[in-house]
Amino acid sequence: MTVAGASVIGLAGCAGEEDPNGDTGGTDIGNGDDSAGNGDGPEEGDEELIWTCTSESSSTTISIQGIAPVVNDATEGIYMEGRPSEGTGANMGRLDRDEAQVAYTQNFDATRVPHEMEPFHDLDFELNEVMHWLTTPWLFITPHEELDSIADIEPDHRVSATQTGAGTRDNLEMALDYVIDDYDDVSVDFTQQSGPFQEGSLDVGVVPIMNFEIEGAYAEEQKSIVDLHVLEWPDDAVAELEDDPLVEMMEIDAGDLEGYASVPDQQPMMTPGNAYNFVTRNDVDYDVLYDTLHAMWDHRDEYGDIHALMTYHQDAEHWTDFPYPEVPYHPAAADFLEDIGAWDGAEGGRADE
Repeated sequence: MTVAGASVIGLAGCAGEEDPNGDTGGTDIGNGDDSAGNGDGPEEGDEELIWTCTSESSSTTISIQGIAPVVNDATEGIYMEGRPSEGTGANMGRLDRDEAQVAYTQNFDATRVPHEMEPFHDLDFELNEVMHWLTTPWLFITPHEELDSIADIEPDHRVSATQTGAGTRDNLEMALDYVIDDYDDVSVDFTQQSGPFQEGSLDVGVVPIMNFEIEGAYAEEQKSIVDLHVLEWPDDAVAELEDDPLVEMMEIDAGDLEGYASVPDQQPMMTPGNAYNFVTRNDVDYDVLYDTLHAMWDHRDEYGDIHALMTYHQDAEHWTDFPYPEVPYHPAAADFLEDIGAWDGAEGGRADE
């Protein structure tokens, strides 16, 4: 599957952006909701709308917890709350147990749910889409100038496709399997690669480019310590990956990136990526979800004060960027998107009420 993205421009580390996705849940659908929420709690008679996000310090959790009080002040009888979680895989379990009504996920899991693929083969709800949140093409990077391509990786090269437990790791390793048969599979948090690169204990790592434009401050630090080179994906593997519904291949102009020792000559280039969206159960109350989304949209001018990444949601088209083709939109979300003029960008259609 292929999606085309904007050129990478105006790159700068986001203040406080230490973990852009906070996605450490892997494929475990989770065993309980042990994380604290935000706010003073619902008043008697309020309809709760719990949004389960990612790690507590992630941009997503911070943003949703910043939005919730705004929505609660703007609506009657609705209590929205953002809660951190151990990751996107665990969020499906929370939806299933009604510990949350809206959940943060990525395309790898969202594709496996309707096909009842493990570990999502025994869920008791119909998955519906709500809105697009964040897109991250993943670049594979190395300090070794003799490595130009993913195909150059040898069995003794130490490769970390994000850290063990990250929801994106399985997805990126699936993409690697299209190109190479063997490598030394290690686990390094992509925000903490500077030391391992410098020490020689990591040969190939990854970096996400958020919404095709933003690198975290950790990426700037890594480039200042080690000369890093961006690896290209072979054309034959890209052609195969584009046909795999579990992998998103994204187009990005790495030539616009600053600070790398080298990037592939042919630009723009293709690389695996993830679309992070919010989803829900089909049985979530129409009015509660519809009114919440409208309150979020009506107060979009305030988003920049919550988190820089939220400024993208001031554009209606961003709400339907990178939808999940096999997941229909909740009726409330579909009507909301029609109201703001974004429905033309949606895929998957409208779910039955």
